[in-house]
Amino acid sequence: MKSKPLEISIVGAGIGGLVAALALKKRGHKPTIYEKTESLSELGAGIQLSPNANKVLEYLGVMEELQADVYEPEAFQFVHYRTGKVLAQRALKNSSVKIYGSPNYDVHRADLQKALLKIINKEEIQIEKNSEIIDLYEEANGAFIKTKERVIGSDAVIGADGIHSVVRKKLWGEDQARYTGNVAWRMLVPIEKISSKFLQQNTKVWLGPKKHFVQYLVKGGNFLNCVCLVEQNDWTNEDWSEKGDISELKHIFSDWHPEIQEILESTKPGSLFKWGLHDRAPMNKWSKGRFSLLGDAAHPMLPFIAQGAAMAIEDGIVLASSLSSFDNVALGLNDYENKRKYRTAKAQKTATRNATIFHLSDFFAIFRNLVMKFFIKKIMDSFYKYDAISK
Repeated sequence: MKSKPLEISIVGAGIGGLVAALALKKRGHKPTIYEKTESLSELGAGIQLSPNANKVLEYLGVMEELQADVYEPEAFQFVHYRTGKVLAQRALKNSSVKIYGSPNYDVHRADLQKALLKIINKEEIQIEKNSEIIDLYEEANGAFIKTKERVIGSDAVIGADGIHSVVRKKLWGEDQARYTGNVAWRMLVPIEKISSKFLQQNTKVWLGPKKHFVQYLVKGGNFLNCVCLVEQNDWTNEDWSEKGDISELKHIFSDWHPEIQEILESTKPGSLFKWGLHDRAPMNKWSKGRFSLLGDAAHPMLPFIAQGAAMAIEDGIVLASSLSSFDNVALGLNDYENKRKYRTAKAQKTATRNATIFHLSDFFAIFRNLVMKFFIKKIMDSFYKYDAISK
């Protein structure tokens, strides 16, 4: 039974929350986004927008706004950290639409957010800033969130407020994110700083003992986005904006390929950031009554399959479909959870497993390198062929 138009409160104006709002509005509902900060700003990190995510963005009209800022890589490659030898490769630019039904793009996170906000404004979806949630509760007539200033009632509340989700904590209790033993370093390097012999139109993942290095072009191909992931035993700070020391990073990658050395030499010291990677185990349940979770609030994962943003984008479109298919809000939210729980848990587990596989050394690395071409096809097919719009 199809539902009547619903008023939905979305907590968090990240990528998942914005996509969910657009998807709900497209289905005739009235979403309102509540964001705790005063300004909507995204950190300087890149995102790999795989075909499963781009199907949704195209459907919602976002791709038209985003097109000038994306970069379409020729291929995805795993390469050896010292020799640069290609261990496995999967063509993308000339085959992604044919195989997966949509292109594969690399984009800067801020550019994606900017495009989403343009459509949000065009659709007249309200974003209430400075709205930090301090409590929530349910009554017979609706779901309620409480800020310092007021109480807001709606038909349903969706927590899209990230790995440290207040909505999740209020619903399910305190649950500390676990440090995964990996630290990520990120930087943006202007392409004019890099020798032409090293500039390739591919997304590359360099694999080495206890670390790996990811690089791809963003901002229409004008900047190289790099993420270095390194095993490190201890980490306490979870802030994404901690400055990194370029001399420390150079030392960590001192025996890697000359291309890596040049990228590090071209990195401005002030543009380097690092953070400890945290995750949580898959949840047995993330919906309760008129409340549910979305994106990292429900299923935070390591970036070892580049599917964190894609999973949140898929969540948003399936959420809108499920809420539109039932006359009872709780049943709609349960349907959404049931359709998403297995797939997102698989993504979490695959990413955690890859953290080990990517960082193997000695004999184990030799064996991994031999089977990589089969591995890359299996993983991409598993995630990229999914069509969330049909769920």
